[in-house]
Amino acid sequence: MNQCFTTVVEDLLGRTVREEIFQLLERNGIKPTEISTRFDDVIEVLTRIFGNSARVLVHMTVTELYKEYSLRAGFAFGESLRDQVAMLREKVASDLLKPRHYTSIDP
Repeated sequence: MNQCFTTVVEDLLGRTVREEIFQLLERNGIKPTEISTRFDDVIEVLTRIFGNSARVLVHMTVTELYKEYSLRAGFAFGESLRDQVAMLREKVASDLLKPRHYTSIDP
């Protein structure tokens, strides 16, 4: 999710804004490596700063995450994104899916 968030923010808003968002998150105690484990906190910070517009970044990040696992994101903009992430986690665990940009440590 970290890479998906980074990609979405940079593609939508540019490198400079991405760097500012990462600094903002760090000022709120969220390191770039913690985005996936603290995504609810990321959403809270973004919503406080951008208001409801933050939902666009969140929706696109979750959509990008589905693409990373070669799955079709079959949800609408207004649906619960937290539920969509939970469903994706279950699907990845049950089907043993690997992300497209997965690098194996096996020889």
